[in-house]
Formats: sequence, C-alpha cells, structure tokens
Amino acid sequence: MGHHGERQMKVQAVIAFGLLACILYGLGAGLRSDIGILLMPLAAHCGIAYEDVSFCIAVMQIVFGATQPFFGILAMCRSNRFVLFLGAVLLGLSVVGMIEATSFWQLMLALGILFGGGAGALSFGLILTSAIYFVGKRNAMIISGMLNAAAGMIGFILSPVLQFLISSFGLIPALTFLLIPIAVLVPVLWVVTSRDPAKADIEEADAKDQDTSLSSLFQAFHNRTFLLLIAGFSTCGFHMVIIESHLFSQFVFYGIDGGDASWAFSVYGIATILGALASGYVSSLLPKGWILGFLYGFRAVWVAAYLFLMPKTVLTAVLFATGLGFTGDATVSPTAGLVNEHFSIRQVATLMGFLFLCHQVGAFCSAWFGGILFTATGNYTAIWLIDIALCLFASIMSWRIQPLRRVKETDVSLQEK
Repeated sequence: MGHHGERQMKVQAVIAFGLLACILYGLGAGLRSDIGILLMPLAAHCGIAYEDVSFCIAVMQIVFGATQPFFGILAMCRSNRFVLFLGAVLLGLSVVGMIEATSFWQLMLALGILFGGGAGALSFGLILTSAIYFVGKRNAMIISGMLNAAAGMIGFILSPVLQFLISSFGLIPALTFLLIPIAVLVPVLWVVTSRDPAKADIEEADAKDQDTSLSSLFQAFHNRTFLLLIAGFSTCGFHMVIIESHLFSQFVFYGIDGGDASWAFSVYGIATILGALASGYVSSLLPKGWILGFLYGFRAVWVAAYLFLMPKTVLTAVLFATGLGFTGDATVSPTAGLVNEHFSIRQVATLMGFLFLCHQVGAFCSAWFGGILFTATGNYTAIWLIDIALCLFASIMSWRIQPLRRVKETDVSLQEK
C-alpha cells in the first residue's frame, strides 16, 4: 500500500473516530439542552408547581458546571473511561428517577443532582482529551468544532422526537425511550477511550505532561492566558442563557407571531452548528485569542444593532438569530485550543471544567437577572445592555491573549535578563 493509501486510511479513521466522539458528546449535551421540553409534563407527572420544576432545572445547570472540575480530577486519578462510564450510569439513573418521581425532592434528586452530575461527567474536556490521544494535537481543533456541532445537531433532532413521543404516548414512554440512546453511550465511550494511556504507562512528550498533581492545576490560576480565558468565558455563559431563556419571549414581545418566532429560534440552532464547525477549522489556522476577541466583539455590535437600529420584523428576527448562532458555540474551540496549548493534556479536562463552571455561574446570573429586570422595566433592553458591556469586556480581555510563540519568546527574554 502506497503512502497516499495509508494517509487516506488514516483520514478515514480520524473521521470515523470523530463521529463516535460526536455521538458521545452530542447525546449528553443534546439531552441537557432539550430538558426544557419535559418541564410541563414533569410538573403534571409529579404533581408539583411549574416553578418547582424550573428550580430543579436551574440546580441541574449549576451541578453540571460545578461537577466538571471534580470529574476532571477523578479522571486524572482513575481514567477518562471510568468517569465517562459513570456519567452514562448517572444519566440512566436520572431517567429512571424521573419516571418514579412523585414529589419535588424526588425530582430534585433525579433531575437536579443525578442528571446534572451525569452531564458534568460527559464533559467536553474529557471527550476532547480522549480524542486528542486518538487523532493527535494537530487535529484537535477540527474535532473540537465537530463536537460542538454535534451537540447542536443532536439537540435539534432530539427536540421534535421528544415532543412527538410526549404528545402521542405520554411522558413515561418518552422517558423510557431516552434509556435507549443512554445505553448506546456505553459501547461508544469504550471505543472513544480506546487509546487513552494507562495510568501507570503515560507516554508524553515532556515531564510537564506527567505532572497531574493538584498543585500543578492550581498553578493555572497564576497563568495570564488562563485568567484572561476565565474573564471571557464567564461572560459567554451570561450571553448564551439570555438567548436560551429569553430570546423567544422577546420576539413575541415585539409582536412577532409565536410560530414565526419559533422558526427564527430554530434557525439559531442551525447557525450554531455551522459556526462551531467554522470556528474549529479557523482555530487551527489563526491565533485563537484574535478569534475570541472578534467573536465577543461581534456579539456586542450585533446585539446593539438589533436593539437600536433594526426594525422588529420576522426578517430581522431571523437575521439576529442567525448572527447570534454563528458566534454561539464558536467560542468553545479556540478556548479549548488555548488550554490545550498552554497546559498538559492530562490537565485539559479539569481546566476546561473550571472554565465551564465559570460559564454556568454567568448563565445562572443571566437567567435570574433577565426575569428580574424584565419585571422591573417591562422590556429586555436592560439585560441586553449588560450583555453588551460584558461582551466588550470579554473582547478586550481576549485580544490581550498573546500567541503561544510570543509567550515563549517573552519567557526566554525574561530569563536572559
């Protein structure tokens, strides 16, 4: 077999592996993004108030973010495979718990704790690091874009399926159906982690990559690039949950028909898929700090243009949703790429977990403040003005991230002095 044939087989193997990794991450993320479809049916099933189920979902979002650093550390001590398998088990127990729940506290355990923990274990960072072990760092950004696109694609597909099952057969059959894709996660994660190094046989390029102590992780909080990433990614959560929680209602508030608003919102979902794929590709070519600076800055300009310049019609709602979608998940790939460049591969999952924790804190504040400010002012302008300011701040912080070559040159010059 010639060199061209070997290369073609290698590319095919990377694509096949990437698709399996996408199934693993996409199912976990897709289930989490579509959980709102179950809100009203769960309230009726458990005999509790709508706001109580909403609170369980809010707790789930916080648990999802808070458990990721813990699961990253656990993966360093055990293995990615162990943690990902634990995540699939927790999701399965969560679905069974929701089927059996008849009270607020039972639903809180099933939906808030078990589901949040399961989603946290099936985290982007862990699946990305397993992918890097398989495809190499050179292809990491392509896989990163594919993972984010898969989350949007599977969520987009799963949403009408769940809605159909609930409306046709009821909540219990719909929840039982969810056990099938969760069961599929087990053989998929086994393949995805097939090239993870054994704990006692880590083959890394340098000694730094073998340092998996907690002290080495906390040193990241003295790293300039990581601190700038925290500043930007925290605002990302604030921005995204305004869209997920309030954008549909805002379109209706502007007098747009509910059906048209729903269509515009679906366009947003498609645009996030395209934006994630494009970001993964571009992140392999350009300095990632520049990409983040542009994405956060574009968000601020785009929101301001819609609020103050565009007429509030169906067409502009679709345009606004499209622009938001292209930048929605696009920040994850360059963020993950910078973490991968500056830190050991064994640390990536935990440090990405810390970033997603900050992301979810911003998300919690956005969901909460959005409702408070709308009640106080009667419109959505105030929450978007805060978002514009935060996006501008994130853009400035991201432009300050130096390309890795310049960082190394600076370190050498300081040592010479």
